Amino acid sequence: MGYKDWVHPVRTYGKGRFAPVGLYPYVKPTVAMTGTAIAGGVTEAEIVAGGETIILTLVNGVFNKNTVAFDAARQAMIDGMDSAQAEAAGWDVEVKAKEVVGAIVRTSDTVVTITLTAQAAYAVTADETITVVIPAALMEGQLESLSAGTFVITAA
Repeated sequence: MGYKDWVHPVRTYGKGRFAPVGLYPYVKPTVAMTGTAIAGGVTEAEIVAGGETIILTLVNGVFNKNTVAFDAARQAMIDGMDSAQAEAAGWDVEVKAKEVVGAIVRTSDTVVTITLTAQAAYAVTADETITVVIPAALMEGQLESLSAGTFVITAA
């Protein structure tokens, strides 16, 4: 025997049947990385000239809607873009250390666009692999950072 839900009179609950309580299984977000720096690859000269984009699109997640918290976490996003190499005038020295936080823009709930500024002193002797990590503070309800993937900068 069940009872009627007075708010939803069509629904009947009883033994083995439960009303939904609004709890859902957790699904970790994933990210798709696109943009001009990713699609056809990027060269050393394009990093020097600037204007290359990295577009991060979250699936099963949203970027922080609190603009103050998002703005404060943008430097962590820049710091999360790390080179696997240790070039004297490479990514870590010339791009990561000098990139402005204004280069990172939340274009929608699920999309962040990074437009790299010109870095005239950037110079590498071999291809450089960059790993992109999205810090947890940039995403709503996340406790862990999220790896977005890698891209390669081709030496001139």
